[in-house]
Amino acid sequence: MNIVRYSVAVVSLCVMACGNVDETPAPESSAEVLEEQASELRTCSTSLDCRSGCGCSNGVCTTAFGPPPPAGYCDVPPVRACNTGADCTNGCLCSNNVCVNDGGFSPPANCLLARADSYESDNSHTSASSYVGTPQLNHNFHRAGDQDWVLGATNINMLMTVEIYNLRNIGGLRVELYAYDFDTRTLGALLASTSTTVCSDIAQHCMKFKVSANVAPGVYAVKVVDTRNVPAGSDWRPTPTYDLKWY
Repeated sequence: MNIVRYSVAVVSLCVMACGNVDETPAPESSAEVLEEQASELRTCSTSLDCRSGCGCSNGVCTTAFGPPPPAGYCDVPPVRACNTGADCTNGCLCSNNVCVNDGGFSPPANCLLARADSYESDNSHTSASSYVGTPQLNHNFHRAGDQDWVLGATNINMLMTVEIYNLRNIGGLRVELYAYDFDTRTLGALLASTSTTVCSDIAQHCMKFKVSANVAPGVYAVKVVDTRNVPAGSDWRPTPTYDLKWY
């Protein structure tokens, strides 16, 4: 009887000590943990692929500046904020204060872009808008590489001046004044250009671009370029807007 009881005790001890070996989770290596975490992050090519406060580092969106955002903040794609559909580009509508595709375009519209201004399409001198004597209000740069062209004319010798003012969200900008042959739709000589405001102080009277040239009777063309060459209208990159007057 003693021998039997000893054998049972040994078997019981083995069961208690060994347990079910197959159910014990294997420890993950630090490399596997990092790989799993990285797969959950938002991938990017440039910081334009990331939302406000996030930048593109080693192919993923991470905190760019300021205090650390909430967990998962940089994993969310950028969006364009809106109040009404008028704030969204064609092919997008305003839903819960965000521009989203309306489903009617293929390929889908880029809803990060702003709606084009009323002077489009004025992206070349052959499709330029015409200056009719009163300031052109609410020009905008609604997309990467956008440029605006305007044609004006004079019937006298004069000092011709074009002014870009009431700057809103404007960064780098270049203004050029050309002679223009309207009959053949060809550009003539570059008469004046500038990429700097009229003065450097942070004051309202300095915040404008101006070009001037002595001209003879004829037609002239003005080109205004957003030199930043980035999309406009995301939640962290408001649409650049300006007014133009010619005298």
